[in-house]
Amino acid sequence: MGANEGRGRAAAARVREISTPELYRRNPFRIVGLTAVATRREVRERRLRVLGVLEVGGATPDGVAADATVDEVRAAFDALGNTEHRLVDEVFWIWGRPAGCGCPLQLHRKHDNAVAAYAAALDAEAARTEDHPTPLWIEAARCWSIVLRSESFWRHLNHRVEKLGDRRLDESTVDGLRAALPDALLAPLIEVAARSAEPRRFTGYLALFGADRHTVSDARAAIADGTYRRVEALLKDLRGDLDGNRVQAAAKRAIEEAEPLFDRLEEVVPREEFRRTASLSESIAVVANNIGVALAEVRGASAELIRDVFAVARRCSRDPETLEAVSRNEIAATVEVPSPAPEPSAARVFGALLHAVAATVFLALKLPEDAFPAIMFLGTVPGALTNCLVAARPWTTPGRYPALLGLDAGIYLALTPVELPYWLAIAVAAVLLYVAPFVRVQRGL
Repeated sequence: MGANEGRGRAAAARVREISTPELYRRNPFRIVGLTAVATRREVRERRLRVLGVLEVGGATPDGVAADATVDEVRAAFDALGNTEHRLVDEVFWIWGRPAGCGCPLQLHRKHDNAVAAYAAALDAEAARTEDHPTPLWIEAARCWSIVLRSESFWRHLNHRVEKLGDRRLDESTVDGLRAALPDALLAPLIEVAARSAEPRRFTGYLALFGADRHTVSDARAAIADGTYRRVEALLKDLRGDLDGNRVQAAAKRAIEEAEPLFDRLEEVVPREEFRRTASLSESIAVVANNIGVALAEVRGASAELIRDVFAVARRCSRDPETLEAVSRNEIAATVEVPSPAPEPSAARVFGALLHAVAATVFLALKLPEDAFPAIMFLGTVPGALTNCLVAARPWTTPGRYPALLGLDAGIYLALTPVELPYWLAIAVAAVLLYVAPFVRVQRGL
């Protein structure tokens, strides 16, 4: 590799190294309080004055960053002594008015506005200020896009190479900066967006920096990279839960975690445009469908949980075959299969018959002899049959007829010595025989 090519790559590597959300706050010129065109002599004098005060515990001199430690200030001065690093740091700090570089005043103003707006936007995103970041991002993008398209900007950098007078710098250094700066300007924005709860807001800023369509797509994919990896890890966990028969836990995670991650991907890298999103979305749908099928076989599983996990599968899939399978499996999982009627318990049927016999004995004691046969065949025989049918129903609790027999004993024995009109005796027997078995079975008698 030639020397010139190596200088260009070194410059590009330095740009990529410092392109973080701390790009401006950690700029050595900001930390020590100098403009980007300060001479070597000015840097030396400033170093002696500032470190002389700070190292003896004095108050922070004017212009020095208040949040910088003594070690950080010393490191910043050291960085300014490295001309390869200094040239890159100059790009991202205030230039001030043109001084011997031949640049139009408007270029320096646009550059300094771009630096100030981008730095303020990053501070606003970090909640260091109460400024609204949107106008700051728009201003930073507008100014930087103008600056990068201006040949005067690149001539200024070549002038600075000559002015710094270091043999390690030449025109190839500027060429390396020209190649790296467009992506480097997006890098802090990408990192902030990746950590944000609303990444979609940042995707609108990307194109404002003058990046082409492919660069913007790569930037959006970079914003979503962490989410992609979280989805892949979640899918691995869900498959492990299925294999380990932890079906309900898998269902809850699919609903609570997979769906929000899918929504985040759709905001930044929609599946219509990004193949990786489409692939992962279908994988989520398949896994959610499999969870729903497995959940339907779990005894006591919530029907609502089953429907919710199938809803995740439907939302994440665009494949007709997958959607058809999800629909078919959901219907099979949520349609209630009628339980076969259980065989009537002999004990319950026997209790029902005793209940009918108690009514018959009571009526035999209370009714005239000529009326008893008719009432028995018209009332107690159908009552006995009704009670036997009730005893065979699945909702009839085991303790129902023992409780009814106790009720019979209490009421019939209490009324036996009492003279009653026979119509009242018939009414009492009818209530106990026909009504009592149908009282709310959930609470028993």
